[in-house]
Amino acid sequence: MFLQALDTIHVSSVSSDNIITGQTFEIDDLGGRSLIERGLAIEVDGAATAKAEPAPAPVDDALEAAEPAEKPPIANKAGAHTRKKVA
Repeated sequence: MFLQALDTIHVSSVSSDNIITGQTFEIDDLGGRSLIERGLAIEVDGAATAKAEPAPAPVDDALEAAEPAEKPPIANKAGAHTRKKVA
């Protein structure tokens, strides 16, 4: 069953993240009926759901490939820096 959230909800069987208002998601019939009865979601057509979901943001490979010019020093538990710049 495909539902559209009417409020921000958390359904652990659907996602570990919150489902925000207006987001569509798929859930089993028993859980879906419970959300509808409580006024937290409405049922929507499954075909319309595929169009309603936002497309994932494109990943920019240039940002992932770029490394910082110099790595920050690593501190041990006592707070002393342990990374040394090697020439």
